[in-house]
Amino acid sequence: MVEVVRERWGGRPYFIFAALGSAIGLGNLWRFPYLTYEYGGGAFLIPWIIGLIVLGIPWMIVEFGMGRYFQSSAPGVFGGIGKKWEWLGWWPVWCAFGITTYYTVVMAWTLRYIGAAATTAWGVGEAGATGAAPFFWEQVLHISSGPEVLGAPVGALVGCLAIVWAVIFLVTFKGIKVIGPVSKYVMITAWTFLVILVIRGLTLPGAAQGLNFYLAPDFSGLGNMEVWFAAFSQIAFTLSLGMAGMYAYGSFIAKKGDISNNAFITSFGNCATSFFAGFAVFSIVGFIMQSLSIPVGEVAAKSVGLAFITWPVAISMMPGANSFFGIIFFLCLFLLGLSSAYFLAYGGVISPLMDKFGISRIKATTIVCVIAFLIGIIFTTEGGIYWGPDILDRAVSFYGLLLTGALACIVIGWGFPASKLRKYVNETSDFKIGAWFDWLIKIVVPAALLFVVIYGGFVQDIATPYGGYPLWVASMIWVILAVTLGLSFWLQKVKTRAPKEVSRK
Repeated sequence: MVEVVRERWGGRPYFIFAALGSAIGLGNLWRFPYLTYEYGGGAFLIPWIIGLIVLGIPWMIVEFGMGRYFQSSAPGVFGGIGKKWEWLGWWPVWCAFGITTYYTVVMAWTLRYIGAAATTAWGVGEAGATGAAPFFWEQVLHISSGPEVLGAPVGALVGCLAIVWAVIFLVTFKGIKVIGPVSKYVMITAWTFLVILVIRGLTLPGAAQGLNFYLAPDFSGLGNMEVWFAAFSQIAFTLSLGMAGMYAYGSFIAKKGDISNNAFITSFGNCATSFFAGFAVFSIVGFIMQSLSIPVGEVAAKSVGLAFITWPVAISMMPGANSFFGIIFFLCLFLLGLSSAYFLAYGGVISPLMDKFGISRIKATTIVCVIAFLIGIIFTTEGGIYWGPDILDRAVSFYGLLLTGALACIVIGWGFPASKLRKYVNETSDFKIGAWFDWLIKIVVPAALLFVVIYGGFVQDIATPYGGYPLWVASMIWVILAVTLGLSFWLQKVKTRAPKEVSRK
């Protein structure tokens, strides 16, 4: 029977940079700082750190460890536990694929803004402050009146999207021997840009006031269930778990590689980046508050509003070097998105296809990149923002991620079981994990994930159509989940053409 030597990281640093790059993405810059401000400032760090320790790190150890044990991506891991569970490995693959189709469109926006920043196309001074929002909604997105009006693709965004996928193809078609070194330089460059942005933000007038809103603790909120939901949901989203890719990245670790330490370094490195990014974000918020004499509540500090409206406003109001700092910000945003995008494409989708069907890397890469690009064109249309970064995101990046993560931990915790994984991981790890790990995986992690999906999802979306959309639009969330689940069961039944034995060298 054919024996295949699995890919290996060129060295531990390459794996660390790749894992950090997969976890650190757009949400680190535009989601965490806002949540900290919204849910108690410095006090929010308490439930956030608890969530990291009891949810994020154990879950990370599971995905790294199971990938290395079975020397396979997610479908192979669950197929290894039992053929009846292979579908549970395919469901997050479909989620990862769905995420790439719209995530890359957001990256296309950043490319569009790199060019726009060179001339500060939305205006300078007060004209730029008032022109930033119309520039984004009308000139960049050409946004329609609602999801019912899809409209035509925006040519500039289609071109930028093609560039994004060309870059992803060039990074992934030769596998981790390119992904590792590229991740190293991408992350070092992105961190350098982030440091520049923090330094510039802290030197602007009003920065201290903004940081006070970011960090001033309000401990009264710790008794609010909403705060714990926000903290746990942020941990689940920020580490790129439940998206299939970490199983594949773990499978590329050498047989004697350290799982526990790598999980701790990746998790804490990602969260430290989120915390540091908050200084860049809220120093800018304070600067806008002082420059325009407006309260903090009128400064958009979350999601796309932060990246594509608030930052351009701040850039236009800066006393000098507007274009330089605009280009630096959007380059930083692009690089953070890139490292997550090629992780989703390669670890989340391409590697599972190679493992299941035995097709070549370049063929699998071409298929994934071309199909994802074509689907992504839908999200470059005038109504695309409603369907991609909103409806599809709700389906795969919220429900899909949390449900597959909870089910995976239950199956691994009780069926593999967790004690077996713990002993396996401890064989090569400097930091030995104890029996507490078993109960975290069996009970605590699934319970935490189900709490988030029920409290922040089902309770709200069943009572009221998501986002205030028409019922038929909001119902597409459940259609997408049902279709991806059905496709996962179908792929489980498809006979494999891949070699049955894989070397663990």
